[in-house]
Amino acid sequence: MSEPSKKLSDPRQLLEGYLDYYREEILRKLDGFPEPGLSRVPSGWTPVAMLKHLANVERRWFQWDFAGEQVANPNGDRDADGALVATESPAEVKEVYLAQCELSRQIVAGASLSDVASRIGRFQPPKEPPTLGWIMFHVLEEYMRHAGHLDIARELAEA
Repeated sequence: MSEPSKKLSDPRQLLEGYLDYYREEILRKLDGFPEPGLSRVPSGWTPVAMLKHLANVERRWFQWDFAGEQVANPNGDRDADGALVATESPAEVKEVYLAQCELSRQIVAGASLSDVASRIGRFQPPKEPPTLGWIMFHVLEEYMRHAGHLDIARELAEA
C-alpha cells in the first residue's frame, strides 16, 4: 500500500488513508523481523508487544473512548516495570490486531469527524471529550512514532 494521493484535500479521506497506510506500514516492518518476541532496547518492549500495544490503542481510542463500548483491560498488558508484554505468538497478536483495525474502521465509518467521544472511557465529566477527528489524528501520530521505534529495533536486530 502506498501513501494516499497527493491530490487529496478532504480531511476525512486523508486521516482514513494515512491510518490505513501506517497500519500496513507497521505490518511491513514486522514482516520477517528476526525474533519479534526478543527485546533489543533497555525498556524491554518487543516488536510483537508493540503490535499488541497498537491493537490496544485502536481498541482504547475507537471502541472504548469514542464508541463507548465496555472493554476489558483498556490499557493492555504490561510487566511490573511498565514494559509492553505479549505472551501470545506473533501470529495470534497479528490476528487480534487486524480484527481490531477492522472494528475501528467500522466505528469510524458510522460517524462524523465532529462527533465527540463517549463519556464511558477516559472522558468522564468533568473531562472534555475529543472529537473523532482529533482521535484519528492522535492515533495516526502514535502509529508514526511507533513505526520509527520499529525501524530502530529492526536495525538493532540486524546488527
